[in-house]
Amino acid sequence: MTGFFNSGKSTLVHTIDDKAIHVEKELSKTFNEEKTTTTTGFDLGRLVWARPNLNNETEGVIMSKTEYLRDKDEYLGWHIKYVELKGSPGQMQFSTVRKILAKGSDGVIFLIDGCDLANIGNALVVLEEIKAVLGSNIPMRIIANKSDRDDFHGCEVITSMIGETVYVGSGKYNVGIKDAIIEVLKTILYGLDQNKISKESVVA
Repeated sequence: MTGFFNSGKSTLVHTIDDKAIHVEKELSKTFNEEKTTTTTGFDLGRLVWARPNLNNETEGVIMSKTEYLRDKDEYLGWHIKYVELKGSPGQMQFSTVRKILAKGSDGVIFLIDGCDLANIGNALVVLEEIKAVLGSNIPMRIIANKSDRDDFHGCEVITSMIGETVYVGSGKYNVGIKDAIIEVLKTILYGLDQNKISKESVVA
């Protein structure tokens, strides 16, 4: 998972896995009156994708590894796949770190701050950087994050600005995020046409 600075990557990882690893430091001053720390290394969430069968239309359930181990008796006989959700630092000076973290990834959740149109250009730079490392055909979902806020600009505006299909989401409240992860995983496994997958919905 990647994106420009303050797009909500760390919040998303820790919402979906409250035991996630996080390497960060305090900012010298608060950004946008809300952000006081920034990722300088990575975030790492450990997830499980559980499915009752291997039909390519079956979505199954995404949960943290901790949740799965706690409730695994409920999933006896299900097909289990372990997933690592890696979050990369978003500031421009961490380009090398992003490229290292991206290598070996099978798919991408790309976050854009849906409340900050001024940084769309920076988001595009990071997007092209990731495509250069992983290839333009890497399974990907681009999420306009922070849809829970009143100043959210909407997917149509952001789609028109970046020329790519953008889906709505909220990392803080886990809106559209698990669906995104599932659909990217399905694309990885089954080679489905992402434009024909029903839900707008990981791995980088």
